[in-house]
Amino acid sequence: MAIELIDQGVTHLAVQVGHNARGKALTRILSAKGSPGWNLDAGAVHEWRFQSVVERDGEVFLCGPLVKGTSLEEVLSLPLARALPFVSRLVNALRRLPAGGGAWFPIESDAVLFTDAGGVLFLPPAVCAEIRDMRTFELNRESYESLNHPDLRDEERASFTIAAILYRVITGRFPFTGADAEELHEQTRKLSITAPSRAVPELAPEVSDLVMAGLGRAQRGPVDLSEWATSMEAWKSVALFIPLSAERKDRALSEMRSQETGSARSFKRRMFWEKNWKLIAVIVAIVIAVSAVFGSVLKNALAPRVTRGYAAEKVVTTFYTSMNALDHMTMQACVVGKAGKGDINATTTLYVTSKVTQGYGGRSNIVSAADWDGRGRPALVSPQALYGVTSLVVTEEQGEPSPVFNVTYDKWTPASPPETEAGSQKDEMPRSEGNSVAERVWMKRDNGDWVIYRIERLSQTPLPAPLTTVAPAADSSPGMGRTP
Repeated sequence: MAIELIDQGVTHLAVQVGHNARGKALTRILSAKGSPGWNLDAGAVHEWRFQSVVERDGEVFLCGPLVKGTSLEEVLSLPLARALPFVSRLVNALRRLPAGGGAWFPIESDAVLFTDAGGVLFLPPAVCAEIRDMRTFELNRESYESLNHPDLRDEERASFTIAAILYRVITGRFPFTGADAEELHEQTRKLSITAPSRAVPELAPEVSDLVMAGLGRAQRGPVDLSEWATSMEAWKSVALFIPLSAERKDRALSEMRSQETGSARSFKRRMFWEKNWKLIAVIVAIVIAVSAVFGSVLKNALAPRVTRGYAAEKVVTTFYTSMNALDHMTMQACVVGKAGKGDINATTTLYVTSKVTQGYGGRSNIVSAADWDGRGRPALVSPQALYGVTSLVVTEEQGEPSPVFNVTYDKWTPASPPETEAGSQKDEMPRSEGNSVAERVWMKRDNGDWVIYRIERLSQTPLPAPLTTVAPAADSSPGMGRTP
């Protein structure tokens, strides 16, 4: 991120604000220009700020006092023995920063400079954050995303960053390398990773163990910066690598590759289930409900009708009242041929959706019209809707051997909410509709049972819609009384 730039004969430490920095984005960056960074030398913590803005060939640069040094980005590519003094310097700088007037902030590898004077320069975090927000994930992945835990803050996040830096230095790769920010963050939280000592079998176990603990992959508490400082000081006087035979090294690397393959598969399975469990649960509920319907159809086809022994008028009454319980199988037992198919299909559909809703949300939103009528027709609570019949009257028009009945009833069904003007809301919104219906029903014997073989619609008149109120925070209104 930082470069040296000469302006009017003076060399500055400069940062390019980005190719896309225009309009509001550039305004935000420039407004943060005066925010402080910190330069920590052996004796004190000094504030460091950008002082000017320079434009070159259409690109905008923020310029501040020149500081020479090595960036953390460069340190990440060094061997462990050469990188360790820089990382130790970073740990000590982070420990001193809050007491010296600085603040905790996420680390970016291109915004940290190890000065030639032996200190550490942190470029202004507020400016870095604005520039980072304009960059793509691909540009931020290795400089920021792979170094910072999405859920940790302050010293815990700084400790994680130290562990991630050491993992990268030791193994040549970052511990977490998701294809996008979401995947990388989930890896950071949940992925079982390979210990550095498996990727580099010669590595001293104590180094590997502390790195894994810093990444939250050990059966112990977090590593604080004091422990990092103490450990790195101790590592100066011990061998960081232990010679191994070629055979042991090859075996260790083979075990590592096997573990990584298994961990990757396990992580993908876990992410799949966490992302899709609701959809899968709904699909399973639908399959179970549909299977139950077809199982009931098959069972009903082989078993005697549930209406066996019923008088003709009772069969008619049963056909209509079964809608209130979504009892499509009993309705089917009352008819032959295509009689009542529309009502049976509608009832079957509501039965399946009701079961799915009940399995997913804990209850059905379909309210029995008969139950609602028996309770004095109270206002429904959204998203409840009525289904079934009320005010049923069956009158014989013609007796046996070919009974004909006249039937009147009020039919209640779910309805789409009425359209309202954009942004408007209604406290009472019809979610169900009703019609006063008159029909003529013809009957005959089928295997000794009375059945309906024809239904003729005589009239249908709309009824006032029942009222629906907005659902309270906790709603315990009863739904459908029973289901077959």
